[in-house]
Amino acid sequence: MVEFQQSKTKENLARSFAAECQEGARYQFMAQTAMQGGYTYMSALIRTLAHNEMAHAKQFFQMITKYGGDNVQNIEICAGYPFRSGELVDLLKLESENEHSSGENIYPEFASVADEEGYKDVAKLFRMVADVEKGHSGAGVENNHHGFYLQRELPRCTQHQGDRHISRTAGIQ
Repeated sequence: MVEFQQSKTKENLARSFAAECQEGARYQFMAQTAMQGGYTYMSALIRTLAHNEMAHAKQFFQMITKYGGDNVQNIEICAGYPFRSGELVDLLKLESENEHSSGENIYPEFASVADEEGYKDVAKLFRMVADVEKGHSGAGVENNHHGFYLQRELPRCTQHQGDRHISRTAGIQ
């Protein structure tokens, strides 16, 4: 096993942590924009993605502290991260492309490096997150059938309980 402090895996975990934090923040900003525009359902979907990205960041952080100790002072990384503004639909398309790239290219490569360096659990984590990111890329606006995501109100559904009808917002218990 390659010593963690000298490993490429350490740098890849730090890059992944930074990327996931930034993706989570961008999704939060988009969720706020969607809410301000009255797109309640879209805002809820985007907040779920933001939560998932922060969960990934936490897992990468935990791996860094697992192998680097509780007091990792600083990990120097050099990477580019997007800073975009514009229309919500365009931003979601761009994030979908980022998610696809992470899932198909970046995290599988990081998993291979971690395997080569002897960090099997880190490799497994990168592969798991890659699969999730591929799913996130499918949550983009290209799958917005009939404008459903951009409805200003959540759809209502009616449940029948005996002789009573209960109306509630779909997706909210």
